[in-house]
Amino acid sequence: MAMKHAALFTLLMFLAIFGLSDPRPASAQGGSDVTCNMTKQGTAITPALLTSGLPCQIEAIAPFNLDHLQDAFDFNSWLTFIALNSPAGGGPIGKDAVAVWENWKNIFAVMVPPGETPTPWGAPDPIPAKCQGIPHTAQTPVLRMVGKTPDLLTAFNQPFDTGPLIDQSGRYVHFEILVNRPMFDFIVANKLYSQAGQSAFSGKIDFPGGIDTPPAVGAIMVKAAWKVLDPGDNPVDFHTETALLYQKGSTDPKIAESCRAVRMALVGLHIGHKTVAEPQWIWSTFEHVANAPSQADIDAKRLRARYSFFNAACPPDKCVVNAPPARPWDPNQEPFRGGYHSQIVRVIPIADPTAALNAQFQAILQGMVWANYELISTQWPTDATSKRDPTGAPAPQFLANTTMETYIQGRVPVSSSSCIACHNNAVDTQGHPSDFTYILERAQ
Repeated sequence: MAMKHAALFTLLMFLAIFGLSDPRPASAQGGSDVTCNMTKQGTAITPALLTSGLPCQIEAIAPFNLDHLQDAFDFNSWLTFIALNSPAGGGPIGKDAVAVWENWKNIFAVMVPPGETPTPWGAPDPIPAKCQGIPHTAQTPVLRMVGKTPDLLTAFNQPFDTGPLIDQSGRYVHFEILVNRPMFDFIVANKLYSQAGQSAFSGKIDFPGGIDTPPAVGAIMVKAAWKVLDPGDNPVDFHTETALLYQKGSTDPKIAESCRAVRMALVGLHIGHKTVAEPQWIWSTFEHVANAPSQADIDAKRLRARYSFFNAACPPDKCVVNAPPARPWDPNQEPFRGGYHSQIVRVIPIADPTAALNAQFQAILQGMVWANYELISTQWPTDATSKRDPTGAPAPQFLANTTMETYIQGRVPVSSSSCIACHNNAVDTQGHPSDFTYILERAQ
């Protein structure tokens, strides 16, 4: 993608104002009053970065060309990943513990039924009645989605080719979406959690953006993909949690309400972070290293012994690549009928510079479960203040996580996955632009 001179000048001015401060100590992650991690791109990747904290925005250094800026955003993504996956109870990333982001607010606890208000920040999320008889703690997550979109099973008319993701054991992958406190506070303060509140809101929906002066973290939303921990999986290779898998009942299609406690393994993590310099948000997507191979891996015969969503021994006529399963879909019926499992291949391989950066960060995470995760890429606006392009000319043009944008990978404009381009279409229930998040359309 070519960057126009005017776009580059605009970006340089933002970086000069917001992104070139000296490093200073950082503190806990996720609040609106934290001291930001201001580690510059190019800093040696050593264990010192494991306690550096959450960056409020990127800290790029010259030369400010497209490739070097991509490196800066990828570096920022890794710092963000480390900060958000540090233990929620405090301390540096290391042991497999409940992560910082897992204590944020689930969208189902934010977009509450009419007449209700969300429980306060720090209070447990409501548990569905169907789940209350199952042993759990106040921190046990409830996974209510079997697609990146909450209504995947009941929405028959989808704008893109989509469907559930089925692992090699025939089990559905489950998803959740959570928001940090600055984003939660903005929604609650403006009563955007209900259709009535959105109707009464007369301002522009503009979530807070991260900025280093004064120190402030912007709105962040996290999308996580989880697979059932299979007997063939090595638990020490994954970040795991015991979760309540809740399935809301429906009549069309006919699906029974259910709830069960299951040990789950994290396979995908998508992080959207709004900053002042990037009003289209910074989009960082991570996956477990054993999710699926790229076509280049297959062609070069660089295959792992085991993947969660690919079987090298399955012939193409039986295992069609990157095709959603046939309906009907019912998460209560596992394994999937006919022995079906998804056959997923990464369409756009991880870029060589990103792969090299992954290796460096995985080296300082060696011995931790987090060394088994990799950055796929970071999408960011190259022309954030463009008057003609509200998407800000994203780079790279396309970005897909194989667990979330499984069936819309590729390089076809409009049809293939692009975080910023897709979220640019987001509106609230009143049809007003909702600042690059579809969460507000869930208001009741």
